[in-house]
Amino acid sequence: MPVLDPGLAGSDQSLSAAYVDAVLPPLLAHYGLSRDVVLQQAGLSEAPFSEPGQLLPLVDVLRLFLVILQASGDAGLGFEIGKRVKPRSYQVLGYVILASRDLCQAIDRLIRFESLSGKLGETRLSHHGDRVRLSWQCPLAGEPARYLTEAAVTGWVAFMRPLIARELAPSQVCFRHGAPDDEQRYRAFFDAPVGFSADFDGVELPAEYLALPLESADPGLSLMMEREARDLLADFDINSNLVSAVRARIYQQLADGEPSLESVADSLGMAARTLSARLARRSLRFADILDGLRQSLAELYLQDSALSLTEIALLLGFAESSSFSRAFRRWRGTSPNQWRRGG
Repeated sequence: MPVLDPGLAGSDQSLSAAYVDAVLPPLLAHYGLSRDVVLQQAGLSEAPFSEPGQLLPLVDVLRLFLVILQASGDAGLGFEIGKRVKPRSYQVLGYVILASRDLCQAIDRLIRFESLSGKLGETRLSHHGDRVRLSWQCPLAGEPARYLTEAAVTGWVAFMRPLIARELAPSQVCFRHGAPDDEQRYRAFFDAPVGFSADFDGVELPAEYLALPLESADPGLSLMMEREARDLLADFDINSNLVSAVRARIYQQLADGEPSLESVADSLGMAARTLSARLARRSLRFADILDGLRQSLAELYLQDSALSLTEIALLLGFAESSSFSRAFRRWRGTSPNQWRRGG
């Protein structure tokens, strides 16, 4: 099983909770898994999925996917996630794409507004003779990158296929990671040559496809959704940047003891009252962000058998290991040692 880098807990990378919530039911049904059990094992509650526009920190998303990976044993988890992507998986981003005039405008909007689905990778479009290449730049490396990349690239094809009148057949699909044991299911889904250990992650399409009209095109709705996407993007950047900045400052200060609202606010150049008010406008509390980050880090540190409970407690800003143990029991209903033995 892949081991996640604890540094991810302090990064600003994230994924839309709405995206995860949309793909989770069909994915869990495919594997015969219980949503309640999977969320509990990943240390997540239902709360983030009920808040519009909520972002899940990438480290929490990966923990969730790794729980599913461990239960299913399917190394093609990212591919299976991507196959289940629908327009509603992307909310406003999905609907502004649906209303687009043609595939060219749809891809342009995907690139311009993709951060509405989270702060993760970057989509790029380039021309190569009579083909166009839609490629994805993943910010991670190793096994986690494999699942995220396959989900993104497969999701593009699953999303776009129903939008045009003719069957969308890529010229080729490429992944930089190595080939899986069962390449045939990839070729069957994409209906195209699929290359592994390639020099890019993405799909190549005939350039003529860009002019294909979308069956869901709606000029009036298109203008309205474009404006809404622009407005949301402005608010989205402000909201996500603030929470990401708070998490990053907490992560940086944990090794020196428990970070306070005052110390984090000061590092951001604002008064504690101002930071508290700005978080409250987003239905967030500093204490909850601190608590959630500590839990994410605790579960990552416990995977490292070289770290003692005392060392983990200090890394999390607890003065004593007993304080850490009480907090962990509140999070997980068991002791750190018991969780480590059973994890």
